[in-house]
Order: sequence, then structure tokens, then C-alpha cells
Amino acid sequence: MASARALLSAAKSALYRRPKDELMRLQRWGPRGYFRTGAWRRQMEQAATQLPVLAPPAADSGRPLEVWYLTGSRFWYQTAFCAWSLAYHSQRELVLHLLDDGSLRSDQEQQLRRLFPSGATRWKHMVAAELDQHLPVSRFPVLRQRWSDYINIRKLTDIHLGSSGTKLVLDSDMLFFRKPDELLKWWDQPEVPCLMVDCVESYGYSRELMEEIAGAPIPPLLNVGICGLASELINWVELERWCLTLVEQEGTSYYLEQALVAMLAARSLPTVMPRSSYITFPTRQQTLAGEDVMQHYVADTKPWYFGEAWRVLLARAQS
Repeated sequence: MASARALLSAAKSALYRRPKDELMRLQRWGPRGYFRTGAWRRQMEQAATQLPVLAPPAADSGRPLEVWYLTGSRFWYQTAFCAWSLAYHSQRELVLHLLDDGSLRSDQEQQLRRLFPSGATRWKHMVAAELDQHLPVSRFPVLRQRWSDYINIRKLTDIHLGSSGTKLVLDSDMLFFRKPDELLKWWDQPEVPCLMVDCVESYGYSRELMEEIAGAPIPPLLNVGICGLASELINWVELERWCLTLVEQEGTSYYLEQALVAMLAARSLPTVMPRSSYITFPTRQQTLAGEDVMQHYVADTKPWYFGEAWRVLLARAQS
């Protein structure tokens, strides 16, 4: 009873503060999805603390997977499930690199390290101390401003600044249900960028402006839920200029990072994971079936992501 009252109170608060957005979400998710998602999140977080440590892979399993996640207090358990599902199905050693969004707690990092002890953790304060060396405000005012007020840009700056080699960055809100053969094939010979396909094109800026700035045709529907990129491809002076032009001409956008990566990838022929098996915005039926290789739970897929997807994953792993 107390739990029901708490859910109703939270819903009323949200409806009061953002009535139009919340009413639309209630309509799209339905009453059950809308009122239960918070409890399902907490159940998923608790389940993450019980994920079993995977057995070491076979000696001939292939090159270890080094994967980066931008994560924090609201997402660490999603990171755990994504990385665990990838390691479980790839049957390779997974080296987990964590990028703190500023909210990651040490106990949450320890839970992730319980599963994956190998890898680096880049705490926000550590990166902040390096910015003046690599991106001084006097030369990169736009990137430094975006670093302060647009967290997704850190998947470029904080991972690639002052570095070399190819980095594989994954979003946390994804689960793998089968061996990702296409992704592993790319990882073993990462000669070009690697991305996945979006459900709708979401660059936040007009194709005409992006192509004019990048000097190349922009591939359609790229999504950075999977983003494999060589640090050497990023010219920071150029990226500063791109950001300035985009913002001056068409304003700020939540999808700025995705637009920048698409522009970088446009200069090569990127490897794009097949849309049919790396699914962005899976249906509830696809989720319940654990369909295809990977599912990326964006936007209105959240109710069945938190309520059902991770349970399907665990049930399959335990069968």
C-alpha cells in the first residue's frame, strides 16, 4: 500500500511539473508501464548486484574486447547488464573501461569491477584536470562549453583526447542476446569506424549543413549506440570549427555528438552493423523473444527494457 502511494505521489509530482510531456508519456506507455517503470528500474539495479562472475574464456577465444561506457549513478546497473551480456555471448575476455559522468559512486564502480576487474576508470575530476592541457579554453571555447553543459560530448573528448588507437564505445541501454559475429569481426580488424543503424535519422542538424562542413556525403541513419572510432581520426581544431558552425547556424542539439561522429565517419566507408540483427527501438514482442543479436532500448522502449528485457536475458542464460 505504501509503495502504491509513493508511486502515485511521484506520478502526480511529475504531472504537475511537466504536465504535457508526462501526459503524452502516460498515453504512449499505458498506465502499467508509466506507473511501474520506476519499480522495475530498482529491481534491475538489485539484479545487477547478483549477476554471476563469468568463467574465464578459452585461451583461443580471440582478442579481448576493450569496451568504454560513459556511466554514473543512474546507469551503472545498465552498464553492468550490457557488458555482461556482451561478454557472455561473445565468449571473450572483456576489458571494461569506465568514464564517470560525475555521479558514479565508488561502491557502484566496485560492483562493476566485481564482474570485470580489468580496465581503467576515468573519474570526472581526473579528466577535468587534463582539459587545460589538451583543450585550452583560449583555443577551444565551444568544445569546453559543450563539455560543461552537454554530457554526451565526453564520449569523444574524455575518451579520445591525448590518446591513440581504436576505442569501442557502447551505450549502456543495450543488451546482447546472441554472439555478435559482425561486431567481433570488425573488432579483430578495426580499419574503419564502426556504428549501428538508428530507427529514425537523428542528427539534430540539417544534412545540407553537415555535408557542407564535412565535405562528404553523410551516411543515413547512423547511431552511436555502437561507436568504434580511432582517436587519430579526430582533428580537434576541426571539431571545434564544426561545433561552432553547427551551433551558430542551427543552434544546440542533444544529438550533437551523433552528428559529429557521422561527419567523421563520412570521410571513410564505415562498417555499419546490420539493421536486421542490431535493433534500435525493438518492439515488445521482439524483446520478449530476445530476438536477434542486440537490442538498443531507446525512447518509448523503456517500459519493456526495465520490466522484461533483462529478465529474458537471465532466463536464457540460466536455461
